[in-house]
Amino acid sequence: MALAPSATGAPSAGVAATTGAVARRPMAPVSPDLAGLPTISRELADVPVSGRAVDVALARYEAVDGSLTLAQSHRTGLDRSRAGLLGRLRQLEAARAAAGARAASARARLEQVSAAIGELGISLFVNGGSAARLDAALVAEQPSVNDEERRDVLGSASLDVLLAEQAAYRARYEEARAHAEAAAKELEGLRAEVAATGAERSGAVEAELAAAPPVAEQRAAYESARVLGLVEDVDFPLVALDAYVRAAGSVAEEAPACGVQWWALAGISRIEGRHGTYGGASLDERGDTTKRIIGIQLNGTNETQVVPDSDGGSLDGDPAYDRAVGPMQFIPGTWSRFAADGNGDGIVSPFNLYDATLAAARYLCAASHGLDGDDGLRRAYLAYNHSLAYVESVLGWARQYEGRVALDLPPGPA
Repeated sequence: MALAPSATGAPSAGVAATTGAVARRPMAPVSPDLAGLPTISRELADVPVSGRAVDVALARYEAVDGSLTLAQSHRTGLDRSRAGLLGRLRQLEAARAAAGARAASARARLEQVSAAIGELGISLFVNGGSAARLDAALVAEQPSVNDEERRDVLGSASLDVLLAEQAAYRARYEEARAHAEAAAKELEGLRAEVAATGAERSGAVEAELAAAPPVAEQRAAYESARVLGLVEDVDFPLVALDAYVRAAGSVAEEAPACGVQWWALAGISRIEGRHGTYGGASLDERGDTTKRIIGIQLNGTNETQVVPDSDGGSLDGDPAYDRAVGPMQFIPGTWSRFAADGNGDGIVSPFNLYDATLAAARYLCAASHGLDGDDGLRRAYLAYNHSLAYVESVLGWARQYEGRVALDLPPGPA
């Protein structure tokens, strides 16, 4: 709470839109189990940010992610190819087995027919059969044909049938054997191709595994850089927005009737400490200011009230008079009443924006209610700093932030 002009002075005419923001390609949601991630609210995952460090980190991430995508595509392509080869291999093995079975069957029958032909030939020879007699016996039946001649005719006819059957089974055997040999030859080449593909896939899997860790590392680095990137169209980084959103959410659970919104807190932060950047300070990804923001001595000069030292100089370094400290400019005595741990790290510090913002939200709610409307905000802001000009300035910034940053936040308690 400031009892003097804010450390940063009056605001400029308006919120300057950030430049350099570019359209980002959709990214997969980051895994909460990824090591090295900053603790930013999930609701802010799609908030657009900009900055040189963000662009560099994104380029590095996209480079290694592209390498992983290529490695994955190569490996999956080999998987598809190998699956096709193995399917064809199974087909050929089945075809070779079937052809081998047909050849074996035809060969067995051929051997039977050949044996029958041999036996019949011997029988005809023993009985003195001749080609002329057999030819004559094949003429249409006449009364003069005797029993011996009929036996010769029947024997010759059986021989013709067997010879025809022998030729047919020989052709079937040769065809089946040719199919089996062709399948065996193709199988030999196919097995070699399957082996080569398997060896190539092993290398592809190793390449894919090697490409994965840099992706995780660079994604974490990108998310860390993104935390410090400027939120599009406003003048504060994502880590600051997270501090405001968390503080408003915490107070919404503690005191639903208060109604304080994140943008109302952002308005105070802009005037009091320029979102943690006053005097050359900046925010790190944990919300700590890189240098301590300490206001002027509250000794009654410069339109201030006299506030004697209340903390032995432990926070403001001044053992004589108090000074407002941190990005939300708390007087040490007021901080001791409203001190909070806004980011849950077990450390309570007015120089951390998460902690200071939650303390400020509780202070505003203690001063007024209905802080989602201008009347309630004016009462609360006036308690924060007894200056009507201050109140209107903070409210102006707050409403600008509300209009410039659209957030899809979960509803507060009913």
